Amino acid sequence: MNSKKTIMAEKSMLGMVDYDLDSSNLSSNQCDISVSHDVKLKRGVFVKIGNAKSYYIGQIVDGPYFTKGNIKSRYITELAALIENGVAKAVLNRPAPGTSIEPINSDIVQKFLGISGTMNMGHILTDSRVDVLMDTATLSRHIGVFGTTGGGKSNTIQVLMEEACNQGFSIMIFDVEGEYVEMDQPTNRLLDILAKFDLKPTGAKDLKVYVPYPCDCKREEAMKFGITFKDVDKDVFSEVSGLNRMEQLYFQDIIDKVRAVTPETKPLTLEAVINRLTTRLKGQTDRPTMPPFIAEAHTTLFAKLRLMQDQKIVDVDAPIVNMEKVIRPGRVSVIDVSDASDYIRNVVMAELLHNAFQYKITHPESPPLLAVIEEAHAFISKEKRDRMLATLMLIIEVARRGRKRGLCLGIVTQQPAHLPPELLELCNTRIIHRMSSVTNIGCLKESTGNVPEGMWNTIPSLGTGESVLSSHKYSRALTVMVRPTVSKRIATD
Repeated sequence: MNSKKTIMAEKSMLGMVDYDLDSSNLSSNQCDISVSHDVKLKRGVFVKIGNAKSYYIGQIVDGPYFTKGNIKSRYITELAALIENGVAKAVLNRPAPGTSIEPINSDIVQKFLGISGTMNMGHILTDSRVDVLMDTATLSRHIGVFGTTGGGKSNTIQVLMEEACNQGFSIMIFDVEGEYVEMDQPTNRLLDILAKFDLKPTGAKDLKVYVPYPCDCKREEAMKFGITFKDVDKDVFSEVSGLNRMEQLYFQDIIDKVRAVTPETKPLTLEAVINRLTTRLKGQTDRPTMPPFIAEAHTTLFAKLRLMQDQKIVDVDAPIVNMEKVIRPGRVSVIDVSDASDYIRNVVMAELLHNAFQYKITHPESPPLLAVIEEAHAFISKEKRDRMLATLMLIIEVARRGRKRGLCLGIVTQQPAHLPPELLELCNTRIIHRMSSVTNIGCLKESTGNVPEGMWNTIPSLGTGESVLSSHKYSRALTVMVRPTVSKRIATD
């Protein structure tokens, strides 16, 4: 009987802790292990080091290394925790040479990493047995999805939307490519991989597609909408319109003048403001009273307001987006801005985020909302930060005050280095796909915790769907294979 137990133990062993090499540069929480050449361990795999009652959880972080004439390969293992009688403790020592290395159960790894929740994102890249789960509280701390084109950002954000919908969230996504307008249909891609996750193609049960009034959409029944000048945040509108500080002052002055003569029963319109400005400029032509630099500011203000009026999104014959219909449990609202100019896209994003925030303030009992901003660096960038402070403050207010009321942000970009630092810091959970830019990687590296150096080095070589996931909910960063979507996404390449 004892001999049988010994044979089983030997079969489960992968190798053992080795002596430190004179040339090794191990840190105090690392050790060398040796395994047979026929045992292949991937970087990122977790192993058990020690016996049943007292053992270390180790993660392979480097290797394999091969020495001529040696029948074993060597790996560097980072000691993540010491488990004594089922309780995780700090690593204050190192295992002795000869200590056994064994496979570890996936449930132990999940418990140690803090992987829990009802949202299934995929599995650990190096161990498909370990599902990567996320809870809805993670969304309330806001999520950033980063990576270059083709790395898997769109798939990841769609998976987040699918999982959030299943948990009763409402979704509003600003779709810059028109990818998500058919999410109510089941996917017809990657069906074999989807089956490995025990999932079947399924369309979103409740989808509504909106498109700005002057724009086209691939979905025929998409609802055309506009925005009303009387309701917009005038400071944000000024910034989106490209007004400089002097032009903003005169813009506000004219608004005040128009309000003073407009009956309360009549809404304030952009056309009325432009007409008042036209009258002022005409007076300057007939009898110049303004200094040249002030007259020039009025002239450029007129040109910029006319340009915004010509976008045909403000005060048009189209309904506004009703937030009561957007913020419903399980509803996906796609705002298709793929055919929109930068002016339309930015004013729409600002206005709908503002309206969603105001709705959540006045209706705290409404279901949680995940608002996804694609290509966020084009909306508000570090370079435009000083010229768009009101817009930046709007997003920060939405993030900080909105999270307590169930308004969550998803920030998606392939250029994180161009985001204002205040916006990047809002993303407490980060999913990083393939990225080769040293500047973008460095920007994330400076502001992302619990990602070991070796994991950063893998980011340029990640495959499609592979990612590094860092979250305050997990004890350490994970390399993750994000599952495919169950709903349809239109290919835009």
